[in-house]
Amino acid sequence: MIKIDALIDNNGYVQKNLISDVGENNVKDLAEILSRRSEDRNKKPIEKNQLRKFYDMFLKIYFSQSSEDAKKIQLLMLKAQSEYSERRLKIKDFKEFISNRIEIVVKKNGDEFINNLNAFKLHFEALIGYFPK
Repeated sequence: MIKIDALIDNNGYVQKNLISDVGENNVKDLAEILSRRSEDRNKKPIEKNQLRKFYDMFLKIYFSQSSEDAKKIQLLMLKAQSEYSERRLKIKDFKEFISNRIEIVVKKNGDEFINNLNAFKLHFEALIGYFPK
């Protein structure tokens, strides 16, 4: 449920389940998983303010006037920050979410990179919207 294979469909559009509460593995279900408390002491939910912090860091990358390669480096640093946060805060599910999406984006080049980056922005934005209070 947390990991996906693609952000966009065959027509180059963001997959609808990644931005809506409809369909299998939809973003609302993902928000529930990321916010769910667990019996496992080594696995905690991400708090909404922590999620917003990562989203704000992502938006700085998204809106920067940097080159594609520079954005990829910044995205990989964001992934590294999630790894650090996972060890410190035990937010394993969130780390898997962000690592998976960043890996999908940085593997692409040119227009595919831009399309996937845009899809990830919409997906992340929808996750914020569906995240429980």
